[in-house]
Amino acid sequence: MNQKNTLITFLYSIKLIRIFLYKFIQFKKYKSFLDLKLDQNSVVLDFGANVGDISQCILDLYNCNIYCYEPNNNAFKVLAKRFKHHKKIVLINKAVGDKNEKANLYYHKLHYENPLKFSTGSSLIGQKENIVKNNYQITEIVSIIDILNQFNYINLIKIDIEGYEYNIFPEIIENKNKIEKVICELHGSSERKNKFLNNKYLKFIKILNDIDPKKKWFKSHY
Repeated sequence: MNQKNTLITFLYSIKLIRIFLYKFIQFKKYKSFLDLKLDQNSVVLDFGANVGDISQCILDLYNCNIYCYEPNNNAFKVLAKRFKHHKKIVLINKAVGDKNEKANLYYHKLHYENPLKFSTGSSLIGQKENIVKNNYQITEIVSIIDILNQFNYINLIKIDIEGYEYNIFPEIIENKNKIEKVICELHGSSERKNKFLNNKYLKFIKILNDIDPKKKWFKSHY
């Protein structure tokens, strides 16, 4: 590691500097998570935690109890190393879906170039434009029902699971009264890729407009 990278690693290890980055330098990435009503007793579920950037932000700002679900093995190794000394972080090397099963987690088409960098694009959906169907890992999926049943109340669910969010939305909506807020990256909108998901996107938006007209419960995050 050269001196520049060593300095960057050192600076990023300082909590106050990380918070400065969230609020000013990397505001676009973290803006949805900066002014939440969370505290040290809050329960946060991070579906698609990847290497833990968002969970790190939430931990730094609110000191919550965070449950991170990440199926990609390359990302999970970094996630596990990052939070190995944090008692308030629970790490689960599994995907989240509508039922308990094993499935293929397809890698990004540039996986061979940089497995960690492109781990964010891995998906359970074989139709996605940026994956290749002959390069995958077999991963375990845990049912959203089983996850939600573990908690009496959940303050935040953050979701970034590359299009598979539509498989778990019905149960999340069914349990809306015990979930304070959801922040999710939605796939399939007409302005973005994966247009094969557009019908599911439009159907979900219609449901959201009915159950959350003031947009206080659900927030889209890109």
